Amino acid sequence: MSSIDNPPPSSFTCLVVNERAVQWFPKKTIGETTYLIISDVQYEDTLNSHHLRSVLGCNNKEGERSDHYCWACRSYKTGTTYFYYCNECNNYYHKECVESPPIFISSYHPKYPLQLLKYDRGIRRECLCCGLEIYGLVYHSSISDLFMDPLCASKQEFSTIHNPERHEHTLHYFPRKAPITCDVCASDDTKNCFYSCLQCDFIVHGRCINLPHVIRISCHSHRLSFTSSLPFGNSWFCGVCGQKMDENYGSYSCTKSCAYAVHTNCATLLDIWAGKELKDQPELEDDNIKPSFEEMGDGIIRHFRHAHHRMKFIEDIEGVFDAKQQHCQACIFPLYDGNVYTCMECDFFLHGTCANLPRIKRIEHRHRLILVKGGSYFCCRFCDRYSCGFGYTCGEGCLDYYLDVRCASLSQLVDHPSHPHPFFLFYQRKSYQKCSACERTVSISLNCIERDFVLCCRCASLPYKVKYDHDEHMLTLSYEKIASGPCWCQICEETTDPKKGYYTCSECRVTFHTECVLGNDIYLKEGNELYTYYGRKVEIILNNRLSRPICHGCRKRCQYNIVFKNYLGNIFCSSMEVIYSR
Repeated sequence: MSSIDNPPPSSFTCLVVNERAVQWFPKKTIGETTYLIISDVQYEDTLNSHHLRSVLGCNNKEGERSDHYCWACRSYKTGTTYFYYCNECNNYYHKECVESPPIFISSYHPKYPLQLLKYDRGIRRECLCCGLEIYGLVYHSSISDLFMDPLCASKQEFSTIHNPERHEHTLHYFPRKAPITCDVCASDDTKNCFYSCLQCDFIVHGRCINLPHVIRISCHSHRLSFTSSLPFGNSWFCGVCGQKMDENYGSYSCTKSCAYAVHTNCATLLDIWAGKELKDQPELEDDNIKPSFEEMGDGIIRHFRHAHHRMKFIEDIEGVFDAKQQHCQACIFPLYDGNVYTCMECDFFLHGTCANLPRIKRIEHRHRLILVKGGSYFCCRFCDRYSCGFGYTCGEGCLDYYLDVRCASLSQLVDHPSHPHPFFLFYQRKSYQKCSACERTVSISLNCIERDFVLCCRCASLPYKVKYDHDEHMLTLSYEKIASGPCWCQICEETTDPKKGYYTCSECRVTFHTECVLGNDIYLKEGNELYTYYGRKVEIILNNRLSRPICHGCRKRCQYNIVFKNYLGNIFCSSMEVIYSR
């Protein structure tokens, strides 16, 4: 289509320029969200605006991701005809967004007029038609409290939809809000419009009609395909949220032989799904990834993260090395016992389990995660601890997405000594839960599948066995009350709380706080460096003086095995204290 010869009206100007006049825009608050009221009034800063002149054709099909990002509605949604283009700012705009009038009567909602607003701040609302969150321009009805993005509101041919891949019959628009269960996503969400089949008992949300047929999520190693119902006779639990599933409604299930299924709404969360339709796409198996090490015979290996030297297998490390001095380079824990690989030329050690860590992991994140050797340090997304060991990072380049190897090794079902029932790894996208042990508020947790008991990843990843300098026996993690009265920590001499967990010696019957034994920074070790938020270098050193130093931050004596020394020579007891120091 040819370009526009004459400039559009002043309201059809580049949004970047219009936003300079935001100080004059009247505002409207709806619940906890603030919007700007859009009108045809010309403001002083927009009189000499960047006019939109170029028109580009739009060939994307309904439901597909657009090739261009619209700076008005802040989305890649597909427009019906073409895009406007700003030559000055190099920005694209949907035709429907640019031409949206301040007051509009939509065919979707003909009873009441809609007012044009622009999202400013607060909780984002979902479009009645497509169910997507709205980040930019939005139409709102104050009477029925509904929201629609400009593309959905401007649709004319909407009363019937024929999508044989979703349903064999023609679907008809259902104009009223009603708590009817959608056959595709199994929810009765009244915030979205419905389509129904007049020939059979089939109801579907407008947003669910174009859902993908084959997807890949981070919580499972195989592809999942949409199914209208699950086999009867089995109890099905969602692989993402852990809740029981209804076999009568649609879901996603494993394309292989795994008895694995996920709620439709859980499977299509953008936190665990990359947003790609994989139907008719060739499958790239993670099984083709090489193992983490090459076996060279006689217990000799060459690990891909220490490829310049060979490593030798030692079946039981207990008593061979000083556990205080030697650490596994992957998890940073000391080498107490068990199988170990040791470098034949330098002080590089790996636990047997850490040497076998897979190169590729799929857990929580929508992209696959790749095992990397810690060059400096990173902050784990699950437990919020800093680590200088191995980690898993996003294979698609998501900025600062790291998991330490212990959190990345948490499976969907976890048995933990804190509780008699198994836990389910649960990711809560828009809300938080309180850990039953440490009472931290987190979005990623392990939930008991039978009772209201929650563990955060920081508590769930604590080592089960540790060694303390002044006890010849191994200490084990416990959550049981071992005496009728209070128990006392042998280090700080304060009471221990079984609910929060503690370390105990079964031989000596003594107890220790977990933080007193491990310290605040269990994945950092001496010799490494950190940097403050102001770019200052911080050294990690052993706390082995005869007199314990006083922390420059909390003003208490540093009791842990390592301390942090900043460029001024000040000592801090934890990474969180020093990271924010100047």
